[in-house]
Amino acid sequence: MSRKSAGMPKKSVLNSEFAGKNPQLAEELSNARASDISERKDITKKKIIRAALGKTIRYTAMLLCFAVFLGASAYVASYAIQYMEKKQQNTYFENLADGKIKTKYAQLATKNNGNTSTLTLGQTMEEVDVGQISIDHTGTYNEYFEKKRAPFAGLQRMYPDVYGWVDVPGTSVDYIVMQGKDNTEYLYAEYNGKYTRYGSIFADYRNSRSVLENRNTILYGHNMNTARIMFAPLLDFATDENAFRNQTINLITNEGVFTYELFSIYDTYASYNYIETDFMDDEEFLDFCHACQEKSIYKKKVNFTKDSKLLTLSTCTVRGDGMRWALHAVLVGISN
Repeated sequence: MSRKSAGMPKKSVLNSEFAGKNPQLAEELSNARASDISERKDITKKKIIRAALGKTIRYTAMLLCFAVFLGASAYVASYAIQYMEKKQQNTYFENLADGKIKTKYAQLATKNNGNTSTLTLGQTMEEVDVGQISIDHTGTYNEYFEKKRAPFAGLQRMYPDVYGWVDVPGTSVDYIVMQGKDNTEYLYAEYNGKYTRYGSIFADYRNSRSVLENRNTILYGHNMNTARIMFAPLLDFATDENAFRNQTINLITNEGVFTYELFSIYDTYASYNYIETDFMDDEEFLDFCHACQEKSIYKKKVNFTKDSKLLTLSTCTVRGDGMRWALHAVLVGISN
């Protein structure tokens, strides 16, 4: 008997033992065709591929979520740090104005005996009609002017780009004003040149340092709406008509306090030339004044003349589509 035939009983025994333990499976295998086995292999491959693909998608989604979380965390941390930096800067300016910090070049003025301080400009502007200019050159001590002038005058010695100070009574807008060689230098820089995404309030580089030489003095500032700083509070005037109708703005320079009364607020495309500084003649300037007046959300009667002086505040909208908020005010008071 050959070895091959001698091995057959052993194979039959194994098959019998397997069939005895798994009769249903043994029957299926005995009846299976080659095509069935091939089909099962294809199904198994598809399952493996699907499982691998599903696992890849899950891991990718987890990684994306983690990346978004890290990005959001970094943004919040950066925002918090820069918000604290801006708060520290504001505190510095407040302490400087209150005389708690003395600069190397300027000390806060003290009252001369016999002189009385004047009221804060802006509190008396209700008595002045828009279009008329109240000029106070009496030489009496002006506490408000000296309180604002002294700190920025000291900073101006250290930082020549300091233009002055802007104060919008009743709001948190109370900032140093810079002026660079162009309108980008202080877009993301503090008065000392350090980077900050809040930037500085800055005057248009085309404006003269002498306010009265400007027909339209322009100040720019970011709209940091979430933190309610820089020019963000100005947008309240777009929703509060009463505040709009009774609002003044003080621009303080070495020449004195220039008080303007707000007469127009509107949003417009940045391409609209609301920041014009040069006019061919008086007629073109008056046309510009009336155009600013007509575009306002709220209408206010203003008596413009060829000698009128405007102050324009410009800031971004939250829409980020090339829109700007424009606020126009006309000079109504000068004090020094």
